[in-house]
Amino acid sequence: MEKKSFKKYIILFPVLAAVVIFVVLKGTDIQSVLEAMRQADHKWLLVGILLAASFNVAEGVNLMHVLQSFGYKISFTQGMKYAYIGYFFSSITPSATGGQPLQLYAMNKDDIHVAHGTLAILVEVTSFQLATFVLENIAAAGVLLGKIHLSRMMLILGALGYVMNFIFIAALMVVILSEKLKEKIVGGIQWLLRRLPIKNKENACGKLNGVLHDFEDCKSFLKKDPGLAGRVIVISFIQVICWFSVPWAVYHAMGESGSSYIVIFLHQIILYMTTALLPFPGAEGISEFSFVKLFAKIFETTPVAAVVLVNRGISFYFLLVLSGILGVLLGRGKKHSGKAMEMYSEKC
Repeated sequence: MEKKSFKKYIILFPVLAAVVIFVVLKGTDIQSVLEAMRQADHKWLLVGILLAASFNVAEGVNLMHVLQSFGYKISFTQGMKYAYIGYFFSSITPSATGGQPLQLYAMNKDDIHVAHGTLAILVEVTSFQLATFVLENIAAAGVLLGKIHLSRMMLILGALGYVMNFIFIAALMVVILSEKLKEKIVGGIQWLLRRLPIKNKENACGKLNGVLHDFEDCKSFLKKDPGLAGRVIVISFIQVICWFSVPWAVYHAMGESGSSYIVIFLHQIILYMTTALLPFPGAEGISEFSFVKLFAKIFETTPVAAVVLVNRGISFYFLLVLSGILGVLLGRGKKHSGKAMEMYSEKC
């Protein structure tokens, strides 16, 4: 990510967030909204915060496990550093495009080979998307069976989000498993490199082939360790379930009753499906809009604006601030060598 782009997003994101909050509060009784937030049960808010915090922990653990499988001496702290960096930059950039490149940059500073870092991120992202897609199918079944009633608009948004997530998962699986596609991608990059005004073009193309070779070797290693893939997927399911349970904690924090955990959980899955449509940083705007449309009838006694601010504050803004602070602190800590041990040559 270029410095100019980084500064632009740092400035743009707070402005966009302020506009969204203004729209949420527009036409509401601000005094009653603030009062509802003030009276929220702190114990349930803490439950929500812990559920949200597990999101980054799960990603950090998954990255740590995959990189350790290649023989790197990766600590839990390092895994968390990569997770926090990824979350922060994904949240402030359109379509979450800034997270993975910055994660790779951080890994490279710890002497982790780009092929290994790329595969670790691909495995983690694919596992997360697979977990969410399985849950999306459960929510879709709930809609088809009449257990969840959606407006026409939410039904269309949810269906489009479902299709987009399916395409995204299919693309990830193809990138990981398809030999021909990777060859075409590398060929396209080489074609571009040869036409760019850079020196040592053949050397750059050679390095690209080397990265592809390392990627293939490490992918073969992962196939030999299905237990690792299983652990990563289980952790991703725990991650998604905890994250999607935040509205349930907020529901109790606001003193509501009458709706079951399953109903709230399924509505949150549908909300996630609708956020796949717009390339706004942190899904700003679409998340708040969908939450109001989906949860207004579930939160019967609390001003919906208060619920939106509390839920979004825990599930997104809290994680954003936490990731920004800890990403910087862990990034400035003592550098740990991620260089693989002798087993590296045996594995990849």
